[in-house]
Amino acid sequence: MFPRKFFPLACALALAVCALGAAHAIAAGGEIAGTVTDPKGALVVGANVTVTDTATNKTFSAITDAQGRYRVAVPAGSYKVTVAAKGFADAQSANVTVAESQTASADVRLEVAAVDAGSVNVTAAGRGLMGGGDAVYQSLRQPGEFGGPYATVNNLVLQRDAATFTLRSGELYFAAPVEGRNVGAVFIGEGTVELTPPTAAEKQSLAIFTKEPKLSEQFTQLVLRFTDQTFAEVKQSASATMGTGGAQAARARDIFRDNQSLLRKELRSNIDLRTLTDLYNPERPGYFTAFINGKRFNKLVYCVDPLGNQSFGLAPEEVMLLSYGDTDGGFWTSFHLAAEYKNGTANSSQDTRLFDISRHEIDATISGTKLTATDQLTMRALVPGTRVLPFDLFSTLRVNSVQDEQGHALVFIQEDKNKDADFAVILPQGLAANQTFKLTVQYAGEGALRDSGGGNFVLLPRSTWYPNNAGSFGDRATFSVTYHYPKSMMLVGTGALEGTETQEGDQKVAKWTSGQTELAVAGFNFGRFKKKEFADKDTGLNIEFYANTEVPDAVRQMQLEIERAEAAGIKTGTTLGSISTTGMAGQAIADAENATRLYNAYFGKTAFTRLAMTQQPFANFGQAWPTLVFMPYTAFIDTTQRVQMFGIRGGTDTFWRYVAPHEVAHQWWGHTVGWSSYRDQWMSEGFAEFSASLYVQFIRKEPDKFIDFWEEQRRRITEATPATKGIKPYTIGPVTQGFRLSNAKTQAAYQLLVYPKGAYILHMIRMMMFDSRAGGDQKFMAMMHDFIQSHYNKDVSTEDLKQIVEKHMTKSMDLDGNGRMDWFFDEWVYGTDMPSYKFEYQISGNSLSGRLTQSGVRDDFKMVVPIYLDFGKGWIRLGSAGMRGNQTIEIPATPLPEAPKRAAAIAFNDVLALSVENKKM
Repeated sequence: MFPRKFFPLACALALAVCALGAAHAIAAGGEIAGTVTDPKGALVVGANVTVTDTATNKTFSAITDAQGRYRVAVPAGSYKVTVAAKGFADAQSANVTVAESQTASADVRLEVAAVDAGSVNVTAAGRGLMGGGDAVYQSLRQPGEFGGPYATVNNLVLQRDAATFTLRSGELYFAAPVEGRNVGAVFIGEGTVELTPPTAAEKQSLAIFTKEPKLSEQFTQLVLRFTDQTFAEVKQSASATMGTGGAQAARARDIFRDNQSLLRKELRSNIDLRTLTDLYNPERPGYFTAFINGKRFNKLVYCVDPLGNQSFGLAPEEVMLLSYGDTDGGFWTSFHLAAEYKNGTANSSQDTRLFDISRHEIDATISGTKLTATDQLTMRALVPGTRVLPFDLFSTLRVNSVQDEQGHALVFIQEDKNKDADFAVILPQGLAANQTFKLTVQYAGEGALRDSGGGNFVLLPRSTWYPNNAGSFGDRATFSVTYHYPKSMMLVGTGALEGTETQEGDQKVAKWTSGQTELAVAGFNFGRFKKKEFADKDTGLNIEFYANTEVPDAVRQMQLEIERAEAAGIKTGTTLGSISTTGMAGQAIADAENATRLYNAYFGKTAFTRLAMTQQPFANFGQAWPTLVFMPYTAFIDTTQRVQMFGIRGGTDTFWRYVAPHEVAHQWWGHTVGWSSYRDQWMSEGFAEFSASLYVQFIRKEPDKFIDFWEEQRRRITEATPATKGIKPYTIGPVTQGFRLSNAKTQAAYQLLVYPKGAYILHMIRMMMFDSRAGGDQKFMAMMHDFIQSHYNKDVSTEDLKQIVEKHMTKSMDLDGNGRMDWFFDEWVYGTDMPSYKFEYQISGNSLSGRLTQSGVRDDFKMVVPIYLDFGKGWIRLGSAGMRGNQTIEIPATPLPEAPKRAAAIAFNDVLALSVENKKM
């Protein structure tokens, strides 16, 4: 329910990672479309349509939707259309000719069968493709009807985990039951809701919106959607008097229908699909969602869902409160069930998926910006009794048919692309635990692939350009993808090319596979590329570079304006007319080569054998897939031209210098090792940013730039800017709140906190472990190698990181004397404290003395603070001090081999601090 992309500001919060797969492709061509009717002209819903290529006998299939329509994408050619439906005789339409890029019409009229003429569903109600073929789903989609049971309530209390709803006085009207179960209700009257999150961090999150660590809200209207025992609980309560009808039933009906419209047209969330999931597996405990029309906050949604609020991206957390308001939109709080905190099972490693996808076999055809594909999915049931399988699929990609392993057509749901377009498959019966099965999904559409002109294309969705497990960041699977695309273009995919490209007419055909390596996300880049490659014997990686031979239309338009100005005698003083990205091949390969060698040394080998650096037509962001990196085209032009395009500040931003090493690092952080939930994504982005600091230190070999790198990260974390509405990012919440850090109140906090603070956390661990007498970084490197090897090609939680740090921690890091790093993770990962330091020192002859002060923290705050000396050749670490609370410690006179030039605490920005003052007395 309520995908993140549909919230006013939450649309910027999307996590993402994706996956690819392959099967047999449908060649580029046209389509056959038509309507199936009965002898009286009534629409026939759920009819099986088989389209047969008369030349090759290859078949394509579809099922008529709620309007009796079907549509099948096919190559140009001649076809026979056969339609079968229960109660009717099979009918055919022969010699249907399909021309390139054209739609051939083939309407079919069925005749009643002579024998066994059963009832036929010909209703045109419902909007979803094949949703009309499921009576229960269509009942859920009907406008809410009221006039049946209702309850007059007096201080009726509904306790739903951390929230207490008190219906003080009024009436609670229940919508007409579906399958004998009441699943919706409207309260009209006076009520309150009280909510106190179970953790300090979540209380802090809630206070951003309410100015206090709890919610206490009055309301006069409440819409409830549920599959739990709400109806039975109300019916049995002494605080409710049941009746039928009710004076305000019509008003309740209108309120409920407004809620249906809100969900479908504005929030674009198919709550009916979520309800159907439970109706077809009644053994589940059921979900509870309340739409709260409060007196202060009138666009609140509270949900308790045992499936982990998957459609919000919050899985596996089951409890959440959000607002879809313009000024307070965002996820206010999210947490686990109270019982899980009590029994110690509340963690981000829980698996709330209904099924596991183990393989995608995708056959995809690219024609212009249209993508036509077939995906054969191999899956395993995780929850017994599951009949409804929800998937994530980009809304403009429309499903034509779904078949089981035996080729039988299956009912599926997919509403209008501009509404609640969630895609799901309905099985005829529930699955057994661990049952393995296959589905084949045919789909096609525009919008997933964007043409930016000049042979520059970009794939917009990541994990949703093929059917992916709903609510799962990356359901790791193996992929085999066969692409058909214009011969004038070049395509580079994730994994590796199997065999060689071939040509069929005007198309190239290439098969890309991940082999036996499961990927959390897969994709491709596509364009009019020029390629260069280099085989690095040191790492075993084949490094490739792909740049477009022409610039995107936006750049070309700018060039034309410059040409017109100069033709008119205006001197522009620019060199933008000569922009070319292909000349950066050598530099791009060298950057990737240096980065991968460095990361191999520090972290160990990735799960992959190749890396492709590819150009994409967006100017200001990069994106990493397994074996494949999308680089902004602006990273492949020189600084002078970037300054001319973006000005001094934009053109010289360090983003351009570090985008390549950051994105390359995602081959380790995000892909070789993934993350378990949104709570753990900080490791992927933060560790990739940390990796860029190693690049600065060892590849650029500029000590001052290394210090500057961390100073910039420190400022991003600690300084208030308009990007966060004047709020200091570190005060908003811990890095484990992930994308939720950005909302209507805090704007860009996610980008300004998760990336730099996530990096700083690992930087501080590294610097605490540094030992110049024992190989410098050797202990840290051993830990990171162990981390990669222990979780190779798996998803990890923050607690997994904590365990590996405790395994390798040094004696000086054991501030609690218990061999645990609770103190560090509580403060820096799960907390928001920010210390300040002052180091006052004096040099007398060959000795150093002084005092070190830590301030601005809780009394139980601890940190290892390093002291450095400079004898004229750079900083050398003297030692470190364990600090506790707001404390000043004296450093007695320490004899040295010679008099240092200067001294400093935290000389390498190796402790994150609000301020550090080093003062020679």
